[in-house]
Amino acid sequence: MINHQKAYLIGLFIGGGTISSNTFMINLPYDKWGMYPENMAVIATDILTKICKSFNAAYQFNVTYEIGNKRWIIKPIGEIDLQPLKNDLASLGLPTDGELINSVDLTMAKRKLKDIAVESFLSGIFDTRASLTKSHRRFSDGAPVVSIEVPGSSRNFRFVVQLCSWLTEHGTVTDQILYNHPCQHASADPSYKGWKKGFKIRFLVKSFLAKHSFAMQAKAFDVEKLKKNQEKKEQAPCSSRNPKHVSPIAIHSDIGSKTLPKEVRNHLFFHYHHICAVLGCPYAPNNAVMELVSRHRSLISVFPLLAKGETEEMSQKYMAIKKAYFNDSELSTFTLTVGQLLSHDQYRKYSDLEMGLAYLFSKQLKGKRHCGSKDIILDKFLHLDIKMTFAIQVDGSPLLMINPRNNRAVIVSSVECKLNQDALSKIIKIDNLKVMVE
Repeated sequence: MINHQKAYLIGLFIGGGTISSNTFMINLPYDKWGMYPENMAVIATDILTKICKSFNAAYQFNVTYEIGNKRWIIKPIGEIDLQPLKNDLASLGLPTDGELINSVDLTMAKRKLKDIAVESFLSGIFDTRASLTKSHRRFSDGAPVVSIEVPGSSRNFRFVVQLCSWLTEHGTVTDQILYNHPCQHASADPSYKGWKKGFKIRFLVKSFLAKHSFAMQAKAFDVEKLKKNQEKKEQAPCSSRNPKHVSPIAIHSDIGSKTLPKEVRNHLFFHYHHICAVLGCPYAPNNAVMELVSRHRSLISVFPLLAKGETEEMSQKYMAIKKAYFNDSELSTFTLTVGQLLSHDQYRKYSDLEMGLAYLFSKQLKGKRHCGSKDIILDKFLHLDIKMTFAIQVDGSPLLMINPRNNRAVIVSSVECKLNQDALSKIIKIDNLKVMVE
């Protein structure tokens, strides 16, 4: 029988465990948070007392920990018999070897675990996978989040959907999901290689604490402090949301990557709810997603909506696009000031034009992002020139813009242009909620 004590330990294994032969390790990826002096003593006490005591009672062996590479690792002491633990994992339909999160399927566990064992199991996952550090998105002092982070290397979209829907069943409202897919992490630039940023299931703190908790004291204490700061109201349930205001996406060069599982490979998604719906989440707003799919021709670009880089790199990319789509056209080059560019109606079709200009003129960059207010940057440089290159016409077709003063360049385009619409007719296939690239 899987009691609450065993359920918690099994949750730890699912969230961070690797089993090899007759030994294991459980990775607590605490990074900077877990290295804070005020937390370290509490974490160590939890491992050496609470968690060790649970292992001893449930499986008759003890554990200790080591710290390295910004990780806390729980490991067994001495020779152990792991078969009873493996039997419990197997009884719940869970994997028994390797890095468990990579292949976990929660179907049987959701059916077999009952009452307090469910919450204990989930607490084990929270203790290993939930982050309380500031998020780059959705975070402010008035909207603190608990983010359950699943490594992109797991490729386990199924686990993310299963876990999120399970928490929804227990009354926790999802604030946002980020999937490890280029449509979410590289929506404008089809050549951006840094899209593999993992999965994140985010909840506003009060919604999380209304039904769930951490077992480890350091996290439990910190999340209670964050709760006092929350001012933002809870999200509406996923099933009643209407994600109609979405931005167009560019077809990424990795859309067919073998690192993506088959159910999302060569698929385009306009919103995280779209991924949820295609993967069968019972709480996805399917009708709203279907409405997005019906508008797919206004939401997909085969060209970069905004690609940024140095002049030589962007010029080469632009010439590659020209060769593939309009090789017989002559290039035209001219110069406009930023002010003239922003005042011409014909350039308003380029939805990311202002973001591109901010990159071209920002004094400082964070990676390829401009630093500071976009509007302030543009207002300051309205009088400066931009070198423009195009090969069709300025109707939303790909446009190369260069700032010769700092060797920066961008490519912008619009989904509206005839060139894009003609290309979409040849490569996009629709099957109910699925939008596929052939």
